[in-house]
Amino acid sequence: MVNLFRLLGLPDPSKSVEQVKRSPRSADPGPQNNDSFHDLGKEIWAERTHKLIGEAERFVHYIKPDDLHRLNLDGMSHNLAQGNLVIVDLGSLTHMPSQQDVCRRRIETLGQQTGLPVFALNESDTLLMIAGRNMRVDTEKHKLGMAQWSQLSDD
Repeated sequence: MVNLFRLLGLPDPSKSVEQVKRSPRSADPGPQNNDSFHDLGKEIWAERTHKLIGEAERFVHYIKPDDLHRLNLDGMSHNLAQGNLVIVDLGSLTHMPSQQDVCRRRIETLGQQTGLPVFALNESDTLLMIAGRNMRVDTEKHKLGMAQWSQLSDD
């Protein structure tokens, strides 16, 4: 006689079921000792990724006017020559259009001194960007990339 339960892939009720003993679980949602995954928050993983990923060579400088509504652009031409990106936020000066124009002219002067174009990132021209040396800005597709990596395709 064919065992109908076995044929259907069901457990046979005539055989005793062995109970699987499970260890009590903790209410702590963090990793447990017997878990089968790696805790990426451990120091060993930080050391391994630090070895694989080099130190940053380029930086993003975010500049806002100070309490006296001035822009501190000292040393920015050197940073742009190193290939850093400068983003200037003049949004806090919306109530002072004349001071906003003064700051905008200072940024344009910095762009002219370094030979780099200044891009407006919003319609009100309060968020300005100067891409550093060897950075490419695709003005048609609005993509930012690095010239040495040829990240921007020609199609």
